[in-house]
Amino acid sequence: MLQAINDRIKGWLGIVVVVLIGLPFGLWGIQSYLDNSGPRYAAKVNKIEISVPELEQAVSLQRQRLMQRFQGKLPIKEKALRKQVLDQLINQHLLAKVSYEQGFRISDSVLAAEIKQMFSIGGKFNRNAMEARLASIGRTPKQFEYQLRSELRVQQMQAALTNSTIVSKPAVRQMATLEQQQRDVSIITFNADKFAGDYQPTKAEIQHYYETHQQRFMNPEKVKVDYVEFTTAKIAAKATIDEDKIKAAYDDYVSSVKNREQREAAHILITAGKTAKDKAAAKAKIADIKKQLEAGKSFAELAKKYSQDPESAKKGGELGWISSGDMVKPFEDALFTMKKGTVSHIVKTRFGYHLIKLEDIRKQKVLSLAQKRPEIERELRNQVASDQFYDLSEKLANKAFENPDSLDEVVESMHAKLHTSDYFTRQHGTGIAGNKKVRQAAFSSDVLNKGVNSDVIELTPKDIVVIRLNNYVKAQPEPLAEVSAKIQAILKIKSGYRKTLTAASEVQKKLASGASIDSISGNGIVVSKTGLVSRTDFSKVSEPSLIKTIFDMPVPLDGKLSTKRSFKRVDLLTGDVALIVLNKIIDPDKISKDKLAVARNELRRQIAMDEFKAVLQSIKAKADIDINNRVLQ
Repeated sequence: MLQAINDRIKGWLGIVVVVLIGLPFGLWGIQSYLDNSGPRYAAKVNKIEISVPELEQAVSLQRQRLMQRFQGKLPIKEKALRKQVLDQLINQHLLAKVSYEQGFRISDSVLAAEIKQMFSIGGKFNRNAMEARLASIGRTPKQFEYQLRSELRVQQMQAALTNSTIVSKPAVRQMATLEQQQRDVSIITFNADKFAGDYQPTKAEIQHYYETHQQRFMNPEKVKVDYVEFTTAKIAAKATIDEDKIKAAYDDYVSSVKNREQREAAHILITAGKTAKDKAAAKAKIADIKKQLEAGKSFAELAKKYSQDPESAKKGGELGWISSGDMVKPFEDALFTMKKGTVSHIVKTRFGYHLIKLEDIRKQKVLSLAQKRPEIERELRNQVASDQFYDLSEKLANKAFENPDSLDEVVESMHAKLHTSDYFTRQHGTGIAGNKKVRQAAFSSDVLNKGVNSDVIELTPKDIVVIRLNNYVKAQPEPLAEVSAKIQAILKIKSGYRKTLTAASEVQKKLASGASIDSISGNGIVVSKTGLVSRTDFSKVSEPSLIKTIFDMPVPLDGKLSTKRSFKRVDLLTGDVALIVLNKIIDPDKISKDKLAVARNELRRQIAMDEFKAVLQSIKAKADIDINNRVLQ
């Protein structure tokens, strides 16, 4: 068809057609440069921009964290998530600036210790773990260090605020009293099954419930699809590998292993300050330690006594086995030129001054070609598959698009196999339909309504598929006969629940009128004189949430000696109903110093948190903040 158009559109007619087709595209391109309808930043805080990519990256990370926490579901709407994240970025920018202006600082040694702790495996810093993490969040080491230093400064400012918070003794005692308070309760449980008794709903009741709640008894719409799938694993399995490539890869392996070694080292670190005087003092101190070593003193003992690297100092300076890339360059340059058993000259790094002792050297064993062959073949096959996979993706996309009404051309031209899925719904499926992207594509307008092939769907970076509709089944009500037993159970539970509420209300009236707990009895009623409970006595109640309810209940008259009681009806997780009877409240006569100290710290933390929020609000009120609302959509 394209060739026929080309044959007919020649000369001036061809020029006119090309101009008419090209004009909208050209104007569209120009418009993208001239469009000044709004700002190109996410927000501007005191004239400093928060870029759109910075916001998108932060939103993506927060979305991942939330979905991991809530089992694949996002607990808030996308717009609310974006606003929440942008507010956090604005707060971070403001607090980072204010903390710096107020003189809070994080030294290089503190920053290094924090990074070391964050990326330690088995007590040892792992550079690969750090680089993998930074790559996953799109940060360079310098960007990460800058951000972490700002966060630590803000934490330093928060800690200073907490430490300066003053709380009064009466307030501390009141809080400790509330924490140590005990409540005397009785819990009366009304069993819904017992109160339901032998109730059986009539056919008319079942029919009425079925008709008025039919949305609860629907078989959802479902589809099955035909699909063509390509995976790098299947491509790799069919790939043929040249023997020369295997030998070349083995030679590269042998060469790399021969140059690969680990060195076991210990060190003594003296950190250097910012001023020339501090640096000179640190250098003099490390020089004195070196003289002591030369005089025959133990490296381990001197490390324990003088080293300012807390973790290694406890172990006599031991750092364990070090590979190339684990340490900063000046340290490594010295370590990997030393002889076993020697101590280095004074080595200067950004952390301070070091003396390094080389304990041992070990080299990696070279495996034979026979031992290494399976791994090499697997890597070469995967490499071939990766090279072919992109071309296959492009070809699959083109073939599926050019032949939208069938997958036959895709199957024939690409020597693929046509598969058919089982039926699946919008929410659930097996096989490829277990992937949310497939279900979304299957129920899209193009595939479901127009009946055309889907776009290429990337199940994973190594697995792609194109689908088309095979069959569609509309949502249908489940037959009454199949759900009748379920409805009977629902109606029986509802009847039992209503009766338990009535019974609990009657018992509450009796007790409020002065009846004793001992007088309460009946089929399906269980009375528990629980007695005194504290805020941590979870074992004394049937459900832990009851403790919070008990301590939220109002005080009965004078709180101690009155015959008046407080009541609270609670629905239990079992479906039963509980009536909590609060008899009296007992405050502690004495409170230990330890308990007062805990209360003091908690109260200080709460007050400091409120003060910090107030400080932040004050900072924001004075700041010049311009938010681009378009990025929140």
